[in-house]
Amino acid sequence: MKTNRILSTALLLLALCSAATAQQLRVDITLKDRGVVSCPLDDIEYMEIVQGANPGELDGVWYLGWKVGNNGSGTKTDMNGSETLVFTAGPKMKWIKSSTETVYDLTYTEDGGKEGGTFTAIKEGTTNKLTYQIVAIEGDLLLLKQGTNRFYFYKSKDAAALAEFVAYPTRTPIYTDANKLWAASVKGGATASDVTPMGRHFENYAAATAADKSWLANPNNQPDLSWHELGSKTWTEKTITLYPFGSPEPADVNQHSIGDCCMCAVFASFAYIYPEWIKTIIEQDGNNFTVHMFDPMGNPIDVVVDNKLMCNSDGGVGQVFGKNNKYNWATIMEKALMKWETRFKCNKIGGIGTEHAAPPFTGNGASYSFSPDRLYNSEFDLVVDYALSHGMISVGGFNVGDLVCGDPEMKTVTGHAFTVMYPDEGADYKFVMRNPWGHAGKNNSKQDGKLEIPNKREYLKTIDFRLVYPGEQMAQYKKENLSGYTVPNFKPMYYLDVNPSDEMLRMYNVKDFEPLPFPFNDETVIEEEE
Repeated sequence: MKTNRILSTALLLLALCSAATAQQLRVDITLKDRGVVSCPLDDIEYMEIVQGANPGELDGVWYLGWKVGNNGSGTKTDMNGSETLVFTAGPKMKWIKSSTETVYDLTYTEDGGKEGGTFTAIKEGTTNKLTYQIVAIEGDLLLLKQGTNRFYFYKSKDAAALAEFVAYPTRTPIYTDANKLWAASVKGGATASDVTPMGRHFENYAAATAADKSWLANPNNQPDLSWHELGSKTWTEKTITLYPFGSPEPADVNQHSIGDCCMCAVFASFAYIYPEWIKTIIEQDGNNFTVHMFDPMGNPIDVVVDNKLMCNSDGGVGQVFGKNNKYNWATIMEKALMKWETRFKCNKIGGIGTEHAAPPFTGNGASYSFSPDRLYNSEFDLVVDYALSHGMISVGGFNVGDLVCGDPEMKTVTGHAFTVMYPDEGADYKFVMRNPWGHAGKNNSKQDGKLEIPNKREYLKTIDFRLVYPGEQMAQYKKENLSGYTVPNFKPMYYLDVNPSDEMLRMYNVKDFEPLPFPFNDETVIEEEE
């Protein structure tokens, strides 16, 4: 290795300075940010000035925290930082153990030092070759796989000694090509059907009859609330503003008292990817709205609803609505789906699944799912980009709650659905999952439920996906150059924009939302908190 070694014995010559003989000597290094790294001289065996690795290659000093056999599922040995890896230009790797230092020449694959990439290491002076796979690089963790062993390295000895073991998938390979990942057995839950384009769930339901079409087209026919187990609610006329922001926005979708979070997440995905398509499937005629949909066999049908919304005894709307009590396109589409389900009885609105909520509007029920703890960290990027670049209706969930994602008030919720979105430009997190509660937070932030998912295994392993292909007709309306979700400007009003009802919060066992101070309806006015 090309280094300049300064032996500690040479440094000890400084002790000849009479003013310092009674004190312990140390080396102080002042960094560019004016920070100082200080180390007692007695702790230094030697120092090296090392040329760093090239871009795209592993670099720096790493301390071994854990060694695990049998591809990550075998015996776990806590190494406590006792061994060290040093990557430098060349490219070179030095493995330092208690009594030995071994230097290797490295050769990287095309993927370089990225997750999923591999490199070979040949011990200097020999032909002995080892192959390492880079399982993960996240924060201060570097996880390498060699043979049947996995090595967890950290950027400091203290971090290696204190690190708790976090398991990663033991399957192979790590995919770096989205198309290969999509074809791999790691995905599951495919719902494409040879019987109906609506997907396998709808195979046993008949096409719409003339009587069905006539009933659905009559706005005076209201959805059956009792069949949907929504309790004692009534239909009350309300003012509908289809597009409060001028065009459909995810911010228009704010779940309230119906347990249809998957449907809400689907609607927000519609608005995120296909806002102009939404305008083509809704036609307004005074207080009546025609929604162009599909029957269980994928045939086009029209569902007509009026401006009467599901309300409680105080007149408060229980359906999905937008910021500051704006009843909009999402409210109308939800009622149309309730009416559709009343006639065909394919699902109950409460608990409806993503792959069941999208097809009545899109005509396509083909989907794939990915279960928690099945994807490697780098594969999440491939899945999210593939799904969104192909215009798939993208919904995800968590099996662990109360994980903070970005804003301190943006936390994971179990048994709940979130809309998957690209990260904001230049973001240091993986991607966004928007909570359809869409709240602004007690601090009046305008997050609109955006959870920023960090590149940490303890977060990523809790996520599952359900990704539904778009319908043929809607695909032409896909937003060009789809990027991160910019929340539209709105006046945050905590008690109006935190839409989940008390019943909903109890159902999800959420304890950190303050309950609404009193029943409210359209006429309720609440001043913003200072």
